[in-house]
Amino acid sequence: MNYDNIILEKKGVIAMLTLNRPEKLNAINEKMLGDLENAVVKISRDRDIRVLIITGAGRAFCSGADVGDMAKSATGSIMQIRHWTQAAHKIILTITELEKPVIAKVNGLAVGIGCSLALSSDVIFASEEAEFSLIFSRIGLIPDGGALFHLPRLVGLAKAKELILTARRVNAKEAERIGLIYKAVPANDLGNHVTAFTTELANGPTLAYGLAKKIMNKGLSMDLSSVLEWEASGQALAGTTEDAREGIMAFLEKRKPRFKGI
Repeated sequence: MNYDNIILEKKGVIAMLTLNRPEKLNAINEKMLGDLENAVVKISRDRDIRVLIITGAGRAFCSGADVGDMAKSATGSIMQIRHWTQAAHKIILTITELEKPVIAKVNGLAVGIGCSLALSSDVIFASEEAEFSLIFSRIGLIPDGGALFHLPRLVGLAKAKELILTARRVNAKEAERIGLIYKAVPANDLGNHVTAFTTELANGPTLAYGLAKKIMNKGLSMDLSSVLEWEASGQALAGTTEDAREGIMAFLEKRKPRFKGI
């Protein structure tokens, strides 16, 4: 399917989802929301896809919500504002709960909902030229897109409050230092780092990755005994997969496993 505001490419078992409004720094408008929702549902249902990369076209990852759409919502009813936000949240939830690794390739600005989108991924690689900001308070809004959930868990409550209250920009090096992202790399080497990392994951035990993600996400609001119970159930399920049998045989035979993601 062709989209107007995004590009969805599939190379083998790796999918690349590119926000494609470079003239607007990939600002998210209502049309892009519809494209994104369709694409992430399609990705979630495609068993052949084992890793998803999210990035932006041009010099930005995503500059946030489209100002024109925001202005319409701000002058509309409470229900209109809620509808726009819930549409974005549906996408964020699908990405967060995707039972396969999600890598954010942040090539430039990641601001507002664009920052929230990056935070919903599992691992963030960023160009050293990238900057992050939860800019919401500067226009009288609160962070959305799951930022109030993900950010404190990544950087701690005190640092999250500082970033949200000041709405300041954080460069990639600081973002790496405080745990906001996984790694900051030179801009001309970003693609190589992401390719190497995603290729390794694409050859891994996809079902096991998905189970581990699910339990970690649930575990953030559970006590230890509950997580242990989920681990026991997850391990029982993982242990019946073809990948687990292959992994055990490869270990015994002292060779590299050939995982199929099943």
